[in-house]
This record gives sequence, C-alpha cells and structure tokens, in this order.
Amino acid sequence: MLRRLKKESNELRQKRITQRRLNVVFIAVMTLMTLLILRLGYLQIVKSEDYKKAVASNENIVINESVPRGRIYDRNGKLLVDNTAKKSITYTRGRMTTTGELLDTAKKLSRIIDMPTDKLTEMDKQTYFIQTHPELVRKLMAKESEQFQNEIITQEHYDKLLYQKIAPRVQLSRKELEVAAIYREMSAGSQLTPQTIKNDHVTEKEYALVSQNLAQLPGVNTTMDWDRKYLYGSTLRTLFGKVTSKEEGLPKDNVDYYLARGYARNDRVGQSYLEYEYEDVLRGRKKKMRYVTDKSGQITNSEIIDPGSRGNDLVLSIDIDLQQKIEKMIDKHIAILRSEGAKTMDKVLVVVQDPNNGDVLALAGRQIEPNGKISDYHYGTFTSQYAVGSSVKGATLLTGYHQHAIKLNEEMVDEPMSFAGGMTKRSYFNQDGKVTINDKEALMHSSNVYMFKTALKIAGMNYSQGMTLPKDISAAGRILRTGMNQFGLGVKTGIDLPNEVVGQSGKLTDNAGNYLDLAIGQYDTYTPLQLSQYISTIANDGSRIAPHVVKEIRTPSKTQTLGPVKEVIHGKVLNKINSTPAEIKQVKSGFNMVFNQIEGTGYNSFHDTIVKSAGKTGTAEVFQNGEPRVNATYIGYAPMDKPEISFSIIYSNQPVPPPWLPGGDLGKDIINSYFSTKK
Repeated sequence: MLRRLKKESNELRQKRITQRRLNVVFIAVMTLMTLLILRLGYLQIVKSEDYKKAVASNENIVINESVPRGRIYDRNGKLLVDNTAKKSITYTRGRMTTTGELLDTAKKLSRIIDMPTDKLTEMDKQTYFIQTHPELVRKLMAKESEQFQNEIITQEHYDKLLYQKIAPRVQLSRKELEVAAIYREMSAGSQLTPQTIKNDHVTEKEYALVSQNLAQLPGVNTTMDWDRKYLYGSTLRTLFGKVTSKEEGLPKDNVDYYLARGYARNDRVGQSYLEYEYEDVLRGRKKKMRYVTDKSGQITNSEIIDPGSRGNDLVLSIDIDLQQKIEKMIDKHIAILRSEGAKTMDKVLVVVQDPNNGDVLALAGRQIEPNGKISDYHYGTFTSQYAVGSSVKGATLLTGYHQHAIKLNEEMVDEPMSFAGGMTKRSYFNQDGKVTINDKEALMHSSNVYMFKTALKIAGMNYSQGMTLPKDISAAGRILRTGMNQFGLGVKTGIDLPNEVVGQSGKLTDNAGNYLDLAIGQYDTYTPLQLSQYISTIANDGSRIAPHVVKEIRTPSKTQTLGPVKEVIHGKVLNKINSTPAEIKQVKSGFNMVFNQIEGTGYNSFHDTIVKSAGKTGTAEVFQNGEPRVNATYIGYAPMDKPEISFSIIYSNQPVPPPWLPGGDLGKDIINSYFSTKK
C-alpha cells in the first residue's frame, strides 16, 4: 500500500515538472513571436521609406552596348566586308554626376591620353570656358541674372547674351583644348549610356595606362570597338553602303523610328544601300551590362548579363571574281573606243545576272569625265536611265502579237515612210528601197519600219503614204507601254536595293511621232537593270523575276568560315508575260539571227562566242549639250538553248557617227570569260 502511494506521488511530481517546462517554452515562444511582430511592424511602418530609398539607390540598370555588324560575302564564300577591331576608351555617366565631377575626370584623363582637338567648335570652347570660370560668369552676367530671376528675360535670351560676352575672352592653352575635347565627348552621352571618348589611334601605352587607373577615373572604361573593313578596296564600295559614325549616331530624320526599335542615339546604323536595306539583319544583338549605382548615382559595380553577338552575315549573289574581270574589260574597251575617237562617251554600264532565278552576278560601271578621268559608277546600273534604242524591239513584237495586231511570220514591206505634215521615218539598213521582211528578219536587220507599222496596227491603223496621224495617240501609247512594263521596262525591277529609278515616260499627245519612236526605244528611258530584266524574261520563257543581290542570310560564326544558313532568298516571280510559248520562241529565234546570221547587227561581235549566244543590239539618237550623240546598247543571253547568264550593256553619248569598233566585243568577252572560267 505504501509502495503504491509512493509511486503515485512520484508520478504527480513528474507531471508538475513537465507542465512547468512546457509553460516556460510556451512563454519563450510567445515572447519571441511578440518581439518578431513588433520588429516587422517597426520595419514596415517606421523604416519603410528609408528602405525604399536604399533599394532605389542600389538599383540595377541594364544598358545595351554596341557589337560589330555582320559580315558580307560573295556567292562563293569570299569575304568582302568585315569588321576590324580597334581599342576604345569610353565613359559612362552616372545619374547624379555633376559638371564639376565631369571636368575633374576629363582633366585626369587628359594627363594619360593625347586627345585630338580638331572637332572642337567655337561653341564647345566657349561652353568649356564658361564651366571653368564660374566667378567671371557671375561678374559678367550680374545684371542679366537678376533679369532672369525676375523673369524679364528668358533662359534662351540669357544664354545668348552669355555666349556673346564670353566669346572675346576665350583663350585656351593646348592642354585646356584637350580637356575641352574630352569634356565635350563625356557630356554628349545620356546617363548610364557608354559614350566613346577616343577610338581612333589609341596607342598601347594609352590603353594600358587608362586600364591601370580606372579606380581614379569614375565612369571611364577600356573596351574594343570596330570599323568596317573592305577587303576588295573600292570594288562595289557604294553598293555595300555606309554606316554612320559615332559622331553622327542615328540619322536626324529617323531618330524616333530607331529609338522605338531599341537603338541609342549614338548607335551606328546603315546609312545607304546594303547596309541600310539590311540593317535589321546586320545590326547584331547588343551586349547587355548590368550597372549597380549607389545613392549618389555613381556606378559601384557592373557585370555582363548577355555578351551579345555580331550581326547575321549576308551572302551576295555577286561573283567578285567576275565583277573584277568585267571592270577590267570595261576599262580596256573604254581605252580602245576613246583611241578610235569616242571622246564624248561618258558612261559604260554592265549588268550580268542569272535569268532563271534573279541572281545578280555583276553590276559594273564607269563614268568618264571630259578630261578623261574615269571613276567607278556601278550603282548607275539602277540609278540612271537612258534611251536604249532598238534593244526593245523584242518587247514591241510580243506586244503586237498579244494585241493581235500582227501574226507570227507576218511579212511587211520595209520602206521609207512619209506622213502628212512632212514627217518621214525609215530604217538604217534600208534607206531608200522596198524590202519585204518577216518579224524574225525585222529583228535581225533591226528594222524600224516594221516596228512603226506594228505600232500603227496596235493603234488600229494601217500605214499608207502621206497618211495623217491622230493628234492624241495616248490610248495606244498606254497599250504599248503596258506591254513594255510586263518585261520590266518603265517599272521598278524589285531589286533589294534603295534608290532604284523607274525611267521617264513622256506625253503622247500633240506629236504622234513620239509614239512611233516609243516602239523603237527612242522616246522613253530605261535603266541598264531594266534592260537586263527584260532580256532575262525572254531568256527564261516568260517569267519576270525580281533581281536580287543578297542570296542568303547566315547566322554568325566565331571563325572566318560561314555559319549555318538562316534564310535563302529566292527570286520572286513578279508576273508572267502575256505571250504564248510560240510567240516567245519566235522572238528568241530572231535574237539568234541577230547574233549568228551574217546579216545580223550583232554578228561581228557575237557569232563566235565559245558557247552559242543570242540577243539584240540598239542605238538611240540623243543630244548632249545641244549636239547629237548616240547611245549604243547590247543585250543577250548564253547558252542560247539553256541560258545560264544574261547581260545588258550601255555605252552613253558616243559621237555621231560612232567609231564602229564594235562595242559588242565587251559582251563577247563577258560570255567567253564566264564560260571559260566555268570550264
């Protein structure tokens, strides 16, 4: 019994001890929770604003930095345009950086680098002088400051007066000019946006000294910049286009457009031709940096969050070897023709392309000054226009077939034509007699009369001696021009380059003779590229394909080799011509006769090309400075049965009569060079 009571007493004692321990733990937990709640309340309510300010003062800022542009290659993978690296010294301005701090950093930097001062304007010098002579400014502008405070004069008026008073007093030493030049670049950039201070001729010593002293130069950094490098010198330099400089930055007339697309104001962008047309491809993905600033706005740390990459690469349809060969051929033929008396000839332009897919293989041109100086003019192949003469006669015939004005193999009499009012028209090959010819022979002999009579039939008229032509023949003119347009004559070709011209189309009222001249290429004007598209359309049996100079877009590689294909650019078929296969075959048969029959106007130049070719020649009477001149044109394709290349050639403003050393020999040389290289 006593043992049982004793046991129960021990159990009660143990329970009381356990209960006391639990109470202590509970009180401790409750106390800690109360303290935690009070602390959280203090932080959220009392210290909330302080912590918001602390977070704001340590804000992470992401800034884009420029990267090199994509490369440009020719169709065979030969590098044409690259980037060359160069050392650069940059400055990134903090949010709260003062003018005094800017000046202090500029002075320190001037002791380390030699800064060019040639870009300093008088305004830059005056601005620097004002910033470094505050006491003088206060003394000179005491009255104006009071007027400004009292809103008697505006800020603009105050500044104008300030610069007027300061201008005569500005005298800067050579070292001060260097500081001013550095200050000018540092203050030009936006906050937290890297601004280039110097990237031309930065020496190894300058680069090393700046790198070693970055701790004493807040905001200054050393990095690598780039410039465009052209591996083939001036060849196609205009076609590649320009990139704005760091001083130019975004083009002024398109600033808002580029800013909306994520550019910075001092970014370099494509300014012309390929660099402009393919800006979105070439620009690359910018390097992204994260900057951490303290409460004073100074940058305390930075890290790369995306290294970025250079732009995608362009692979052109251009064959750079063929391009350079053609340029040498042009120079040779210019020398020959000028030695034969062609002193007034001022341009030679050549387009070579693949007629089956629109690939432009070469765009070549030369411009000749009156003093004989020769300059590159390859861009004139699509930015300049000419009367091209009889080369267009294939389009005239095909329009006549389509309008049911003439039939295949239809015969007409080539004869001198006379109209009421005294106007006369005739063919060069037949000045006085009457010769019956068909459509193919009309092409071979380059009969003007056959084309005139075809044009009259399109207008619903048959020729008779002394007939009166209508005053307004514009309706028939629209039909004939529409026929020309479907081949690319008188309309844009669709090439992937800016600044293409369309040519000129004159009025066809009050002078029906202009309508007749339109039928033989003596009225409207066309570009060499339009001529090339026209002959290519016939060569490929009726598809007008947009020419293009970019063949592929490739992703960038880290080596000099081409990266994977990102996009293949195919020639877009713009339209099919309104001609039957038989009609196209008929014109191609006539083009064969032009080059390969002894009576053909192109026989002397083209009958012995290494592969059989076909095409058309033309001459157009023009005037230069009031004196008669001749444009000589040549269009063709080869091989004749399965064309692989087509070409157009224009010699402008040759003297009358021209020195008939055949200019078509240039076309022959192009064909022979292309196919001999291929073999």
